Amino acid sequence: MNDLFVAAVERVSHVAGVRGVLLVESEAGVPVVSELREGINETAVAALAASLFRRTAEASETADFGRLNTLQLEADEGHVVAVDVGDMILVVVAEHDAQLGLIRYEAHRAAESLA
Repeated sequence: MNDLFVAAVERVSHVAGVRGVLLVESEAGVPVVSELREGINETAVAALAASLFRRTAEASETADFGRLNTLQLEADEGHVVAVDVGDMILVVVAEHDAQLGLIRYEAHRAAESLA
């Protein structure tokens, strides 16, 4: 396993309010590296995030918005932030009251370290 991948995931996982971080292969939707709290289904989150990211990226291109950089899902009990990392996606699962600005900042910095 690539040490850069592990370091990127660990960097974001230490932000307050983060429940889990995954680096996901974007086409297959399989996790490459993850650090998750107990109770989070790694396979389900990876597949869902990859599918949503791919479909939203297609819609962004079709609408002439350009390349999708970040996808953010908000739900009653939390958030999912997905950041483009080329052929992978960095996925962050966060609590409802987490500091999303800080999470997005750290996720983008981690993604840049992998580019």
